[in-house]
Amino acid sequence: MSYTYQRLSEDNLADFHSLYNEVFKKKATLQYLQKKYNTEYTGLKYVGYLAYDEETPIAFYGGLPQLFSINGRVIKAVHACDSITLPRYHRKGLHTNLALRSYELMKKSDVKFVYAMHSYNTLRATKKLGWKLGESMVRYHYKVSTLPVSRVIYHIKKLNRYYLSLISRQLKKYKRLDEMKNPLINEGFLAQHYSKDYFEYKNFSFNELVEIDGVELWLKFRSKIHIGAFQSDSVDSLKKALSELSSLAKRVGIQEIQFHVSKNSIQDKQLGQIFEANESWSLGFLDFDQTIDYQKLKLNYGDHDTF
Repeated sequence: MSYTYQRLSEDNLADFHSLYNEVFKKKATLQYLQKKYNTEYTGLKYVGYLAYDEETPIAFYGGLPQLFSINGRVIKAVHACDSITLPRYHRKGLHTNLALRSYELMKKSDVKFVYAMHSYNTLRATKKLGWKLGESMVRYHYKVSTLPVSRVIYHIKKLNRYYLSLISRQLKKYKRLDEMKNPLINEGFLAQHYSKDYFEYKNFSFNELVEIDGVELWLKFRSKIHIGAFQSDSVDSLKKALSELSSLAKRVGIQEIQFHVSKNSIQDKQLGQIFEANESWSLGFLDFDQTIDYQKLKLNYGDHDTF
């Protein structure tokens, strides 16, 4: 069959929105996707393609341009995400066709590599496209003994706004930050370049930068407290900050604080002295510039497209 293809743009974002909600069974707003895909802070936006069967959007492949840094050099990368195809159009080569079109656009836009935090399905799909497998991340869970208020409210959308307002009031006792440096870059890794512009962009979801007992924490609140990244001078300081964060979780009815970190980073080593480690996502990437040392590529939880 003959299909047509269009680069993602303001003009067809509504088509992507309807496809996104239909395939993922979600109720995301158009405004959410507009903010998520507005990556102007990188100098590049709308890296992806839609496939159409006549006037009907049937598949999408794309990603979010980001800035990475190593040894003082800032480069462009893309986080591949939201790869979707209507079920009745599976096994028709659409995923591969859209991916290759997106990769050519990335190369022309001076993107050095594309990466993903793999699920089972994306790991299988990217093997056919020549992707390389990086290290696995690790996750840590801090259980909090309290009533599961957040889990109940999370499923009642009308209450979400009031609940997040309650959390915002609780956070006022801590020092709020406009930005934080990526702790992975301080260790010499190839990692995302954090800046004030980047954290302003990330406000398409409810997350906050705070300092608790001298520890910088990037927090996201849903039914759990998710830690996007943290910077602590010592394990003892981290323990004190987490004890305070646990108290906050109890006050708002959140039963878990969750981390995903890169193996053998300082964050991993500090958490490993407090909690038991579990396997997390596998990192995969496709490199367009072989002069970069991708063995040094590491990620934080906050780098995920949904954080």
